Amino acid sequence: MNVGRIASVLHIICASFVLWIVPAHADKCVGQFPVCKTMLLVVKLALFAMVVDFVYRPIITPAKDLFVFRPGYVSHDSARLHIRYSDGGNLELRYKELVPKASLLYQNTGSDDTSIDFANNSPWESAGEFGPPTEDTDYTTTTALLNLQPATRYLVELHSRESTLHTQTVLLGSVEFRTSPLPHQPSRLRFGTGSCIKPNFPYRPSWTPDIYGFASMLDHSDSLDLIMFMGDFIYADVPLYFGPATEDYRRLYRQVYAAQSSRRLLRKVPMLHVYDDHEIKNNWHDQDQPPMGSAMAAYNEYNGLPNPPPAVSGASYYNFTYGNIAFYAWDTRRYRTQWETPNDSGDAAASDEHTMLGQEQKQHFIQWLRDVNHTAAVKFVISSVPVTTGWSNFDSSQDTWRGYPTERAEILNLTQHIPNLFFLSGDRHEMAAVELPSGNIEFSTSPVSQFTFPFVGKFKKDIGGEHTIYYRRPGHVKYGILDVDTESDPDTPRITYSLYTTDVHHGKRPAWVYEAKGASWR
Repeated sequence: MNVGRIASVLHIICASFVLWIVPAHADKCVGQFPVCKTMLLVVKLALFAMVVDFVYRPIITPAKDLFVFRPGYVSHDSARLHIRYSDGGNLELRYKELVPKASLLYQNTGSDDTSIDFANNSPWESAGEFGPPTEDTDYTTTTALLNLQPATRYLVELHSRESTLHTQTVLLGSVEFRTSPLPHQPSRLRFGTGSCIKPNFPYRPSWTPDIYGFASMLDHSDSLDLIMFMGDFIYADVPLYFGPATEDYRRLYRQVYAAQSSRRLLRKVPMLHVYDDHEIKNNWHDQDQPPMGSAMAAYNEYNGLPNPPPAVSGASYYNFTYGNIAFYAWDTRRYRTQWETPNDSGDAAASDEHTMLGQEQKQHFIQWLRDVNHTAAVKFVISSVPVTTGWSNFDSSQDTWRGYPTERAEILNLTQHIPNLFFLSGDRHEMAAVELPSGNIEFSTSPVSQFTFPFVGKFKKDIGGEHTIYYRRPGHVKYGILDVDTESDPDTPRITYSLYTTDVHHGKRPAWVYEAKGASWR
């Protein structure tokens, strides 16, 4: 969204106004009270320092020594682990099952404590040693644990060894995760969803800038199985574009991962990603033209490789299952062409000329629809930009599915026949729940931690065969949590969406809840 840069510019203008204009009107005060001159100088310098800090923090503190250890995609029998470690030395993964004490009842002390025993309930296993990450990948690597048990909680530790001559290792960090149920098994899933974050927005002077949306998510992290993050994890061009080099993008990822709430949240909850325009440049539609290569190199190092395996080698779109719940994550940027204009005919030729998904991804998605139609109880399609046409701000016809009506209609003509299929999206820094013309429901939720723009654009309700269920604009922090239950009644699953914002109940309780009773799907 272009409004991202506008909001940041306004942020700086407002600070500049206070910095220079307001003191100018205080000349009389300075004349009468000389101490005011010193006080105003201090205020000017403080405000100037805040502006510099907000704009140039990634340059000032590039987080070169950042350490990251987090779970990425966790299947029923494996887990991808994302590591950033720059101190050298071989690394070793050790892991163990975390068995509830209740399952060991009367075997040891006879206690009826149902908490988890972290120390004695199962033996440690080693996944072997491997070499340290190198500078070529910004000291990041993604490795996998294999042959795990389904629906089982694990504790994993990362150790370092200075050299093969040292017998002792140093514990660097630990993570927890729970493997998913067996494929096609009825299950319960609780996951977070949202997009768009900027560290330390709204600005607060701090040595350690935080991400306030992640801090709010932490209140619910114990019950989350995963988080689906739908793009704009970094803002490469807001407030300034620092350059097209891979390091310019890497710095921004390091800034996000260095935030305290990021470290605490992501060691507890696996986070999966799609990317959007601000991981590259605003409203990106130039396919593989520079700086796409540099941007995607950094994205893959930090967010792409820990995702589920791509549907096609070298691609970023993917699909996966959690029990009998299926997900498909689109890539809405790499393959998109110029958007349609009002003069485009909308016929078959226009569909080839104006595409968001590209033909290969679209055909793969159509085949996925056939595969999961009667094999998955609930289906989620992840789009970084909204499918609804309700948003009408000045760039929505360039940025969202509103600008690709032919391909959008083609997709909705198919999904209308797929029971219990929902669209999840972000991008607009607002929230809307919309029943699309196909009958599918879309939950579009953002920002997780960014600006809102209260006077730009208008959400048009109930247009083009759509029905708006709920709409909310206010809130610098907004995210959704979905509860999916295919276990209680396997024939008619239940899907509950809860909107959280720190503007309501401080994010402790939902601001809005919608329950959808699923249809028969077999």
